[in-house]
Amino acid sequence: MAVETISKAAEIIKNGGLVAFPTETVYGLGADAFNPQAVARVYLAKGRPGDNPLILHIATIEQFLELADSPPPYAMTLIKACWPGPLTLIIKKKPHLPAWVGGHPNKTTQTIGIRMPSHPVAKALLQASNCPIAAPSANKSGRPSPTTTSHVIDDFAATGELDMILDGENSDIGIESTVVDMTGAYPVILRPGSITAETIWEVTGLKSGTSTAADTSPPRSPGMKYRHYAPKAPMQILKGEPHNIAAYILKQCTENPSKEHQVGVLVTDSVNNILSGKIPQNVEMMILGNNNNDIAQNLFAHLRRFDKLNVKIIYTEAVLDTGIGIAIMDRMLKAAEGNVFEV
Repeated sequence: MAVETISKAAEIIKNGGLVAFPTETVYGLGADAFNPQAVARVYLAKGRPGDNPLILHIATIEQFLELADSPPPYAMTLIKACWPGPLTLIIKKKPHLPAWVGGHPNKTTQTIGIRMPSHPVAKALLQASNCPIAAPSANKSGRPSPTTTSHVIDDFAATGELDMILDGENSDIGIESTVVDMTGAYPVILRPGSITAETIWEVTGLKSGTSTAADTSPPRSPGMKYRHYAPKAPMQILKGEPHNIAAYILKQCTENPSKEHQVGVLVTDSVNNILSGKIPQNVEMMILGNNNNDIAQNLFAHLRRFDKLNVKIIYTEAVLDTGIGIAIMDRMLKAAEGNVFEV
């Protein structure tokens, strides 16, 4: 990306503006983390609840040390192994920092979420801005996260809330960063991502705990408390053998074959092959992917396509909840509001 473009975006950040930019996970909606008016604009633009915290994006370890209060040794071990990359650390923040930094300007936070993205456009923007950038995902709250520039445009073009969008093509990973609480004696995963508990164990020798929204109030991490990642249509997650999943979908679709009731189906090749030639015309079929990495990269894009097709219900096949599959199922469950059917 041209230096002039990055410089223009950095000036917007410095002057209190909002810039959407790509990261290796999803697109972020960025503002100067220490400008309360700019941060308030982020919450307003997204329609984000005030107690939902933000993640601060940084360019250097020095910036991390300026924000974090006495990070434990295992945090520094993870940083050396995983930064830059899709890992957010929740840490106690320095006492001298404004009480609101890391969240809404009208709230207070005891901890702060920090990450160092690896995407070249994000890195260039952070370096040129020379300040931590507070950046949740660049979508309206509750919607599937954006993995392309077009997704950001879909959510914000009509309202004019953004001052600039940096185009970085598709996000490589496609789901948000792993969030790990570092405030205790051992790491606690607050939001699963592509960096798994196995990776944390391999790097630190520590077994990770897990946490839910009920464990902290207000939540320490995004993605814990509120409805997230959801398409417009209700969604059902189907667990079972491919033939059983195919039979269930076929039954549901043939019971209401009218074109006025469009159905979205998101399944693996195995289930798709069983359904081939059998489904009615009112069904929009999409393939999850050949492996969990592909599924993670494409999940939100598929859900957004279903929105554009105006489907009335979505049936999606569950994935194995191992490795990054844990993070995929976390997003699916939130998108479906917990609607899982064993078939």
